[in-house]
Amino acid sequence: MKLPEIFASPANVRAVPQGTPIFNAGDESGEMFVVESGEVDILIHGVIVETVGPEGFFGEISLIEDSERTADAIARTDCRLLPVNRHHFLVLVDEMPQFALHVMKGMADRLRRADQRAEG
Repeated sequence: MKLPEIFASPANVRAVPQGTPIFNAGDESGEMFVVESGEVDILIHGVIVETVGPEGFFGEISLIEDSERTADAIARTDCRLLPVNRHHFLVLVDEMPQFALHVMKGMADRLRRADQRAEG
């Protein structure tokens, strides 16, 4: 499954210049993002914990939990992002169960990498 194909719509694409914050910890959530091109750094307390590249996604946890952002997201390079709002997310989960599995796999991979970093 290629996420950019699911969300492809030129009207929906957000061009984000290098160095621009996409969101900050404490911000209200309302959408997650799929990276069509470029790279986005995810930071917790100013430390980069992950860099998300093309076909990757971020911001899904606060969207699922309907909670404030717990990390900062900053464009490492010029990016093209595809936002997915809560309504669209829920429709996709309902109509395309493989989308929900893809998101869960991505979250599990992130958790596994965080565990490995914690172990040193």
